[in-house]
Amino acid sequence: MKISNYIIRLTMLTIFFAIVYLIIIARLWDVQIKEGEAHRDNISRQSIRRIRFPGIRGRIFTSDKHLLADNSPSFDVVFHLAEMRRPGRRSKTIKYILDSAKRLAKLTGRELTLKKAEITRHMNVRPGLPMTIMSNLTPKELGIAMEMIPPIRGMEIVPLPVRSYPEGKTACHIIGYVGREDPTKAEDRNDYFYYMPDLIGRSSIEKRYDDVMRGSPGDSLVRVDHQGYIHETIESSKAKAGSDLILSIDWKAQEIADKLMKDKNGAFVLLDANSGAVLAMVSAPGYDLKTFVPQLSSKVWNKLQSDLNKPLLNRATNGAYTPGSIIKPLVAIAILENGGNYADSIDCDGKTNIGNARIRCWSWRQGGHGKVNLIDAIKVSCNDFFIEKGSRLGLEKLSKIYDSAGIGKRTGFALPERRGILPSKKQKMRIFRSNWNVYDTGILSIGQGIILVTPLQVATYVAAIANGGVLWKPYIVKEQTSPSGKILMEAKPEKTGHLKVSPANLRIVRNGMWQAVNAPDGSAKTAQNKYITLFGKTGTAEVGPRDKRYTNTWFVAFGKHQKKMYSLVVFVEKGQSGGRTCAPIARNFFNQWLDPKKVKEKNSNPYENN
Repeated sequence: MKISNYIIRLTMLTIFFAIVYLIIIARLWDVQIKEGEAHRDNISRQSIRRIRFPGIRGRIFTSDKHLLADNSPSFDVVFHLAEMRRPGRRSKTIKYILDSAKRLAKLTGRELTLKKAEITRHMNVRPGLPMTIMSNLTPKELGIAMEMIPPIRGMEIVPLPVRSYPEGKTACHIIGYVGREDPTKAEDRNDYFYYMPDLIGRSSIEKRYDDVMRGSPGDSLVRVDHQGYIHETIESSKAKAGSDLILSIDWKAQEIADKLMKDKNGAFVLLDANSGAVLAMVSAPGYDLKTFVPQLSSKVWNKLQSDLNKPLLNRATNGAYTPGSIIKPLVAIAILENGGNYADSIDCDGKTNIGNARIRCWSWRQGGHGKVNLIDAIKVSCNDFFIEKGSRLGLEKLSKIYDSAGIGKRTGFALPERRGILPSKKQKMRIFRSNWNVYDTGILSIGQGIILVTPLQVATYVAAIANGGVLWKPYIVKEQTSPSGKILMEAKPEKTGHLKVSPANLRIVRNGMWQAVNAPDGSAKTAQNKYITLFGKTGTAEVGPRDKRYTNTWFVAFGKHQKKMYSLVVFVEKGQSGGRTCAPIARNFFNQWLDPKKVKEKNSNPYENN
C-alpha cells in the first residue's frame, strides 16, 4: 500500500512539473517566436533612432549681390522627457525635469522661465517630442552644457540652422521673416524619433517664395547607448539647400532711401520705369529682423503689434492714402483727352465756390495765382484750375482715366497689397449712404474725397507717364538660382495696362511736371539735384476728422539718367507739404545715389514747345 501511494504521488508530481515546464516552454515560444518580432522592434527603437534634419533655406541677395538673408548654426538644449521618468508618481518626474533645468540655468547664468505647467502640458500634448529648454547657446554655454550631458540622462544638444539677417532693419518689409514649423502638424512627423522642423516663411519674400527656398530635409539612422549618446551612424542623407533669390533691389539705393526715411512714417518707392523692376522700397518705421532670430519673444511681438506707428505695416504696398495734388497730372490728361486745350486759362483768385461750400487754393493768402493755363496749373499746383476744369468734366470722365492708371486695382506685385479705392457713385453710397454731387467731383479733381492709392500704385502710373503710357507689373525677384548658381527662373517685364492718353497730350503733361521741378516758381523746385533732371509733382492731402486734421505729403517724379528711366514716389505722413517735406528727400537721394563722376544731363525741357 505504501509503495503504491508513493508511486501515485511521484507520478502526480511528475505530471505537475511536466505541465509547469510545458507552460514555460509554451510561454517562451510565445514570447520568442510569436511576439519576438515585436520585441525586437521595441529593442531596436530603444537603441536606434531616426533623426530628421531640416532643409537648408535658400539665401536672398540684392541685384548687386549684397547678402540680405542667410543661414547660421545654432545649438539648443533639449530634454527627452520619456528618458527622464522617475519611479512613482508623475509629479516626481516633473520635479526632476524642472530641477535639472534649474541646474543647467544656474551653471550657464541664464534666466529660467520654465514652469511645471509647461512640462505637464508638453507631456500631455507632445509626449513623443523633445522639449527645448535653451536656445541659441553661446560658445561658453555650449561647453558648460556638454559637461552636463552625462549627469542628466535624456538631455541632448542639437544643432539647428537659424536665419540670419545681417542688415537688421534695412529692407525688412521686403525680406520678411521666418518661424519654426510646428512638428506636430508635419505629415512625416511619425517617421522619425527626433524631428528637427524646417524654417518656414511668415511674411513678405520669405513667405511668398517659401516653397522654392525651403530645401529638402536630410535624415540619419543612428545607434545610441543607454545614456543616449550616438556611437554609430547606420545610414544618413544630407539636407539639401533650396533656391537662392536675386532681388531687383539696388543695395546702395535701398540703404540710402532707408536712412533718408529714418524717424518718419511713410514710404519710398523707386522703379525702373521701362520694366517695373523695384530698385528700392522702404516703409518707415521698420523693425529689426535680428529680433526674430532665433525666435521672437511674445513680449517683443506684442510691442510691435500695439505700436501706434505700425512698424509691421508695409506702407508702400499695404497703406492706402488720399493722393492730394499728385493726382493732378491724371486730371490734366482727362482734360486734354476730352477736348481741352492746354492754352485755355482761368483766373485763380485763391478760392472756388461750389454751392454753399468754398474750397481754397493754397495760394489764397496771396490772392491766388492769377491767370493760369494747364501747364501753369501743374507747375504751381493750382487748385482753382483743376476744380473748375474737373467739375466740368464730371465723375465718369475722371474715373475713366483713373481706372486706366490702375487706381482701385492691385498692381500684381508679389507681396500683399491693397487695391485702394477708385471713386464712384457706388463707393459714396456704400461709405456715406448718400448720392454723388458736384462738390464730390470738385474735391476729387484735387485728389481729395473718395479716392485712395498705395505708393506702389502711384509709382506705377508715374512710370507710365514717363515711358509713353505702359503700366508695367512691378516685380522684385529678378532671378531664382540653384545653390550652384544655375538660373532657374528669370523675371520678364509684363504689361498690365495702358494709360488712356495720346502721345501729344502726354508731352503736354510732362511739360507741366518739368516746370514744377525746374522753373523758379515751381512747387517742387526743392527736388532739383546735381545729377538727374526730374519731372515731378508735389501733393499735400488733408486727412482725419475736422478737430484733428493733419496733412499727408507726397512727391512723385520721373527722370532719365545714363539711358535709365526712373519712377519715384516719396510719401510722408503728417508732413508740412510735399515741397518742403518730400521733394528734399528726393533731392538728397539722387545726390547720394547717382555716380558723382558723371555730369548731369542737360537740364532742358524737351517739351517746352507745347
